[in-house]
Amino acid sequence: MGEEVLEGLKGVELVNSGYHGSMETNAVLYDPALISVDQIKKALEETGIYLGEVK
Repeated sequence: MGEEVLEGLKGVELVNSGYHGSMETNAVLYDPALISVDQIKKALEETGIYLGEVK
């Protein structure tokens, strides 16, 4: 589900989705001149699926 949300955002260039146990994970390649990490998080939070980030 996260991949579909992220692929529609301007500045998101690539989304690699997978699962770690029962949790979906998304590695995102993005253009920081067009979108911020906070904007990416907000888009996921609005779907109700965002749990956190790994740095």
